[in-house]
Amino acid sequence: MSINYRVTPMRDNINKKPREAYYAQVVTKGTIDTHTLCKEIASSCTLTLSDMTGAITALVEKMEQALLNGYNVYIDGLGTFSISAESPLVEHESELRPADIKVKNIHYRAAVPLKHAMKESSFARVKTHKKIMK
Repeated sequence: MSINYRVTPMRDNINKKPREAYYAQVVTKGTIDTHTLCKEIASSCTLTLSDMTGAITALVEKMEQALLNGYNVYIDGLGTFSISAESPLVEHESELRPADIKVKNIHYRAAVPLKHAMKESSFARVKTHKKIMK
C-alpha cells in the first residue's frame, strides 16, 4: 500500500525575490465511514456488524462524557484526545465567568506506535498539476 501525493506549485511571496517552488500534497482516496469500518472489522474477527457499530457508538458517547468532565481520553494504539478552551481577555481575574469560556477545539495526538507505522509508509505520485496563479 502507498499514499498518493501530487506535486503542487507554490509561489513564495515572502522573500524579496518571489520564486516558484513545489511541495508534496497528499491526495486522499476518499473517506471510510463508520459503517464500512465496522463491516471490515467484523469480517476479520468474531464480532458482528451490530457488535462493532454498538461498540463504536458507545466509545463516542463515553469519550464525549469524559471530555465534558475534564478528562483527556487515551485509546491504546490510537492516541490521546483533549480539549482546549478560549475566553475573552479581562483585566481582573474576577471578571472571567464560566459562561464566558468556550471549547475552542478537540485535539488529537497520535500514539507512538501509530506514528512509527506512518513513518514506514511509502508514497506514489499521481499525475495532477496545477498552474500557479500570478
